[in-house]
Amino acid sequence: MILTEVDVVIGIILKGSKFLVEHRSLDEEVDPDIVCLPGGHVKPNESKEQALKREMYEELGIEVEGLKFVCKSFYVASNCERQNAYCFLVTSYKGNPVSKSAEEIFWEDNIENLSLEVDRKIILKLREL
Repeated sequence: MILTEVDVVIGIILKGSKFLVEHRSLDEEVDPDIVCLPGGHVKPNESKEQALKREMYEELGIEVEGLKFVCKSFYVASNCERQNAYCFLVTSYKGNPVSKSAEEIFWEDNIENLSLEVDRKIILKLREL
């Protein structure tokens, strides 16, 4: 099997000590039925910042106004896709987050409820800053 390597962006949206997560649908092709931070693939000729803004609009219906790069991480998805994950803190946005693609979205404060180790590490890193 040939493993593809792609760039993805992850958005971290905070409300007090809580962070916004999505519960992916059972019928998702990749990583179904997991609780994770929202994000998605970077398209060709798209900057990481442009990708984050697009993904947050597509998935949550919000318009990102401010963001801050937090870290780069790595993850292998359930389809064996190797993902370079660029993680951004969303510092300001317009609108109220709604689930446009996931089963549901909700505010979480316990990192142990995140399905992916990579997401737990991202939140821990952010809390250390």
